[in-house]
Amino acid sequence: MKGVILLEINRLNGQAWYAIFTHVNFEERVANALEAQGFDVYLPRLRCWDRRQGALVWKPAFPRYLFVHCHLTPNEWRAIKKTRGVIQFVGMEKPEPIPHSEIQSVRIVIEGANGDVEGQPFLKVGDKVKVVSGPFKDATGYLVQISKRHRLIVGIEILGRAVAVEIDAICVRPLEPWEN
Repeated sequence: MKGVILLEINRLNGQAWYAIFTHVNFEERVANALEAQGFDVYLPRLRCWDRRQGALVWKPAFPRYLFVHCHLTPNEWRAIKKTRGVIQFVGMEKPEPIPHSEIQSVRIVIEGANGDVEGQPFLKVGDKVKVVSGPFKDATGYLVQISKRHRLIVGIEILGRAVAVEIDAICVRPLEPWEN
């Protein structure tokens, strides 16, 4: 019932959330530029382990995307599209509004965990994986454990024996069904 009321309020005042697709690493610059123009912008961020810096850093939860809450009049659409770093609105033929409940869910999860959310959405313990970089490149195995700081423990068969190795999450991907 509450969601229906929020949708009705949004319909009456004409505001909705829209996703904006940006150039690589332009999320924060675009967010700052849009805020300077008076737009309500939401750029969800996660604390992620950065291998280069060897520390936890804040990065966009959805790389290359941010959200703007507006009426989306022709003038607002033009102002957003002309902002340096913006590629396009997300939508098939026209910008598609995002339900307020979805934005609220993202806020609850990210802000409730203080940005400490693990970011490996497509892998779970027991999944068959393929190593795509590093010393074990092209090896296949099973995900045994998800550790802190975006590290995974993967069981790999080497010379007829199973060996558990710790690998960065970015070095593995799910094994496709046809790759067995």
